[in-house]
Amino acid sequence: RDLVYKPDLIDKPEGKNVLILAPHFDDATLGCGGTIIKHASKKDNLSIVYLTDGKEGIPKIKNKEHVNSIRKNEARKAMQILGVRKIYCLNEPECYEGITSSLVDRLTLIIKNEDPDIIYIPWFLDNHVDHVKFNNILSIVYNKINLKCNICSYEVWTPLIPNVIVDISDEVETKIKAVKCFKSQLDNVNYLDTVLGINKYRTIYNKKGKGYAEAFLLLPINKYFELFKNEIS
Repeated sequence: RDLVYKPDLIDKPEGKNVLILAPHFDDATLGCGGTIIKHASKKDNLSIVYLTDGKEGIPKIKNKEHVNSIRKNEARKAMQILGVRKIYCLNEPECYEGITSSLVDRLTLIIKNEDPDIIYIPWFLDNHVDHVKFNNILSIVYNKINLKCNICSYEVWTPLIPNVIVDISDEVETKIKAVKCFKSQLDNVNYLDTVLGINKYRTIYNKKGKGYAEAFLLLPINKYFELFKNEIS
């Protein structure tokens, strides 16, 4: 019996200028690391923007600037493994909902400079205040400059209902190496096993449980923010 709905299995989303938005230093590696590797293998232009400064991410270390340095270095190592060469840090405090005009202007400038065909971002119902905040910021930028591109939203804390699946079986070992760069975070939560678990589960539709895959909601930006507005309001 055919499924009522099955997402499309694709090699990777289309796009040569790829901008990845990550609320925290480990989010993109966890949520779309395998697909980032695929973009890098095709010589796509890859840039990443980190929203928060990570200073609350290692509670046992009291020196917050030291925490920031540790987490940035972890991210740099992970991005080197994945193939991302350009990194931006907005250095916002974690778990702070406020959005300033300066923050919007900084992201606007980055987006204008990078001119993305596709933007990766955690989906708008991903259950973390910083993940929702980044969607809010991007929606403001979208309305401000009439941005035209695709949005490829990924999952970190909350599984999404995907319309595309990317097979990352050949990339999973490299993704594992990148995830292991975030030692400060793996000391607190076993992200490696949890992300591999959902990547295994995501093969259930199209690959009968074989290999590993990442799942996405891939939409034109106007359609994405129509959904966002309806769900968040």
